[in-house]
Amino acid sequence: MSSDIRIEHVTKVYSSNGRSLKAVDDISMEINDSEFICIVGPSGCGKSTLLRMIAGLEPVSSGEILMGGKKITSPSPEIGFVFQEYTLFPWRTVGKNVEFGLELKRVPPQERERVVAKYLDMVGLSRFKDSYPHQLSGGMRQRTAIARTLAVNPKILLMDEPFGALDAQTRNILQEQLLDIWHKEKKKVLFVTHNVDEAVFLADKVVVMTARPGRIKEIIDIEIPRPRERTETEVNKVRNVILKSLFEEVQKLSDH
Repeated sequence: MSSDIRIEHVTKVYSSNGRSLKAVDDISMEINDSEFICIVGPSGCGKSTLLRMIAGLEPVSSGEILMGGKKITSPSPEIGFVFQEYTLFPWRTVGKNVEFGLELKRVPPQERERVVAKYLDMVGLSRFKDSYPHQLSGGMRQRTAIARTLAVNPKILLMDEPFGALDAQTRNILQEQLLDIWHKEKKKVLFVTHNVDEAVFLADKVVVMTARPGRIKEIIDIEIPRPRERTETEVNKVRNVILKSLFEEVQKLSDH
């Protein structure tokens, strides 16, 4: 059965103190097999809210989100989420953090060991299996979080600015590692970022959102072959198109 994700006319309204605030307005899009999609937009335009609704962490106000034709209403092991904060258990080693979801699924110990070894190897952390999160750099912690999410074999990987807190060099290395993992694992990835360079380097498609309430302004297909050179002419062209589109939205905010 197809595990494609369909977002159909999704709106999110928050209410507080008798006032309502529309965060996301009438969003419709599809995420098909093995697609890598990045979402960019001005601060506060509902990018993270959209991701949380797809993850089943937040209810939609209207519309629906479907996976394989079934409505998403709650979190599921089929939907993996990597947050900007590393969200590791400080009292567990790297290996035990990666193993956590497998324990919840009652996977037998031998199989857990095999899966943990596979994903630690994939993110280059085999030697740190017995280390604790406080002994790792930020980049290594985020690689542990990615390995933990992949270990339960989700159908889609949702990533909310996962490299936002890292220095530029570490960020570039992790982007390349993520593409390598994506290529091997053939997962769907939906990746929220503020960084247009990152979006153009990673994505098959970039979804540009409007200023709040967040709507889809345009979807830009990136047909530049991989591996992409960050400084090549085609990359710069696409980057400039996206930056221009975003600048228009930021201008709207400052006009209000």
